[in-house]
Parts: sequence; structure tokens; C-alpha cells
Amino acid sequence: MENNTEEGEDKKVITINLGYIFGLIMIVAYFGFAYLLVFTDVFNNFAPLTRYIFATIFVAYAIFRAYRFIKYRGYRKS
Repeated sequence: MENNTEEGEDKKVITINLGYIFGLIMIVAYFGFAYLLVFTDVFNNFAPLTRYIFATIFVAYAIFRAYRFIKYRGYRKS
């Protein structure tokens, strides 16, 4: 019986760790998209003002996600 409980706890830990990894990847991706919009010629077909607006939105959302990531990092359901 104890074996099943330990296996279930292991699965929870794996899920939590994958969530952390995914959260970090998404934060980096949002900052990356903002960088691409402002400092490269990848999105030249958009007007400069539109690119800057979207870059600002991406940076703001990345900061928000980073804040939530840091704030709830130690949270565990019992």
C-alpha cells in the first residue's frame, strides 16, 4: 500500500517541476518576443508604433508572470 502512495507523490513532484520549467520558458519567451519586436528587423511589416506597443505589452506581461512565479514558487497543495 505504501508503494502506491509514494508513486503518487513522485508524480506530483514531477508535475510541479515541469510547471516551473514551463513558467520559466514562457517568461523568457515573452522577453524574447519583446526584444525581437524592438531591436530586430523580423517584424518590419508592422508600423514602428505598433511594434513598440506590443513590445511594451509583452514586457509588462513577462514582469507580471515573473512576479507570480517568484511569489508562488514555494506554494504546495497538501
